[in-house]
Amino acid sequence: MTEHKFNSISELAEHLKISRTTLYKRANLSDINLTGVYSDEQLELLSSVHQTVQQLNSSTEQTGQLSEQTEQQIKFLNKEISAKDKQIKFLSDQLKEKDLQISLLNKNLDQAQQLQLIAEQRLTETNKTLIEYQEKENQPKKGFWHRLFK
Repeated sequence: MTEHKFNSISELAEHLKISRTTLYKRANLSDINLTGVYSDEQLELLSSVHQTVQQLNSSTEQTGQLSEQTEQQIKFLNKEISAKDKQIKFLSDQLKEKDLQISLLNKNLDQAQQLQLIAEQRLTETNKTLIEYQEKENQPKKGFWHRLFK
């Protein structure tokens, strides 16, 4: 087996009559390290369009299989997202209902506090009236003439 030595990638690309970009792509597809020293077999792989096309086809098939798997995963994830969206909508509706209940409870609490305040005011007024009445009752009774000439 003979080894061929090239001083640069450009020199190798010129020898194979391909561009440097193509050389890099073919080397990557064939798993060849571009070190500067190459065997006849490696040079054949790098220059062979047919071999590269076969490798591209096999990589395209693998990509197709990956695409199918990816599509299945996307469908699964879309179903999951749809289910989560339904859960979010349900929870959002429940939250709105709870907000309405809280609002009604706050309104009832305000009314209860107002009624309590009114009851306390009436109780205070009644107590004042009672105290005034008791004070009048506790005063000694004055006779007719005393009240008349006061």
